[in-house]
Amino acid sequence: MMANEKIIWGKELSIGNTDIDEVHKRVIEIYNELIEYDDSQDNREGFALILTKMTEYCLIHFKKEEEYMKKLSFPDFKTHKNYHKDYIYKVAMYNIDLKGTNPPEIKEVIVFLKKWWVDHILKIDKKYEDYRREINIDLKY
Repeated sequence: MMANEKIIWGKELSIGNTDIDEVHKRVIEIYNELIEYDDSQDNREGFALILTKMTEYCLIHFKKEEEYMKKLSFPDFKTHKNYHKDYIYKVAMYNIDLKGTNPPEIKEVIVFLKKWWVDHILKIDKKYEDYRREINIDLKY
């Protein structure tokens, strides 16, 4: 899988919660906008605007997801929340640097985002949903 390939949503990315899957699909759609933008232009400012849109959407998602995990009394909540903090910090720094004099390569940003989101959905987010099923709680996201 190449860095500049779009992520195609499939059942392998599902964590088994339709509401959260819909949110993740939207994140992937915005990621794919970054891929389209990168392929069509060399304009870091425009790329940064899409990255900002993704960050703003993720902030809302992370807050809601953290509330969900709290309601579950998810044992790995603090660790999960730290993943979110680290992600937001890293992406914010990319955004600042994209507008600066020594910007990162757009491909570097894309590689980071792709790896982070695929790993996060498949390995990290799946854990709290598996936990919810294990303790057999019916909880809306």
